[in-house]
Amino acid sequence: MNRAPAIDRFPQWPASWYLFDETRELTRGPVSKTMLGRQLVAFRGESGTLAVLDARCSHMGADLGCGRIEGDAVVCPYHHWSYGSDGVCTRAPGEVHPPRFARQRTFPAVERHGYVFFFNGMEPLFPLPFFLGENGDDYAAGRVFRYEADCPWFVNSAHAFDRQHFDAVHDRRLLAPPEIDCPAPFARRNRYCAEVLGRTPLDRVLRVAAGKTVAISLTVWGGTFVCITGDFDRAHSRFFMITRPLENGHTLCEGIVFAPRPANPLTLAVRRFFTHGYLADEARRIRGTRYDPARFVEADADMIDYFQWLVALPQEAVRELQPEPALV
Repeated sequence: MNRAPAIDRFPQWPASWYLFDETRELTRGPVSKTMLGRQLVAFRGESGTLAVLDARCSHMGADLGCGRIEGDAVVCPYHHWSYGSDGVCTRAPGEVHPPRFARQRTFPAVERHGYVFFFNGMEPLFPLPFFLGENGDDYAAGRVFRYEADCPWFVNSAHAFDRQHFDAVHDRRLLAPPEIDCPAPFARRNRYCAEVLGRTPLDRVLRVAAGKTVAISLTVWGGTFVCITGDFDRAHSRFFMITRPLENGHTLCEGIVFAPRPANPLTLAVRRFFTHGYLADEARRIRGTRYDPARFVEADADMIDYFQWLVALPQEAVRELQPEPALV
């Protein structure tokens, strides 16, 4: 059995896709958030151009999220320096030409299904994921739900490859050994069939409404972005879990459910209710999970293989980002 990697081999802020916010929030102007150890700002220019930049103005560090949109640029609230979607300063009042240092780091951004996603790196290492073999235009998305998992990000995503916990935590009896493969670069997938045994109210309703067995596919992209499909006897489930490392060592989990178009809002709401309830219950039941490579056993082989795959993923896209300037 391969030994689990040392904890210091896992990146603090992995090179992957993350959820920034709902698109509609940008209609009010630029929006800034603290994410992945830095302050980021997202905005849409008047021509429709979408951008995600470092939010701290390269002049004196003011938050560009408190500024305004002017054409296709965001204007700093402090001295009115303007930055285009490419991060280049286009105007610095009082200067004939903006200084060479007046440039904001940019992050690749994509809008899909009413949400803004960005890649943590100079260039995306892989496209924004979707369910393999399916077309995003065929689906509508529900409202995002959130919860905080009391474990590091890499432990949280390893749940997809922890076959013991499917029975112990989720009350699912595997009907055959899981099939684990890598269907694309930067993606690792687990597929299995299971019987729903749980006695919770949600599982009882699920057995009656959807069926007693389910075929599950969990595809983890970059270690943080998970596409999950569940095909029951009489129903089909599709949702994302976009996870983000937090500075307290926990993981923010943001879920988005999908339904085929034209989707009834009630259908999306019901799917959101069941999915959120199922995953939040897992988070409550396994609080305090920690990673110790010396304590894994033979039964954890699938997880260990996942951890080895995870630490081997390229992280150059993140390392190329220069540290934020120290502002006093």
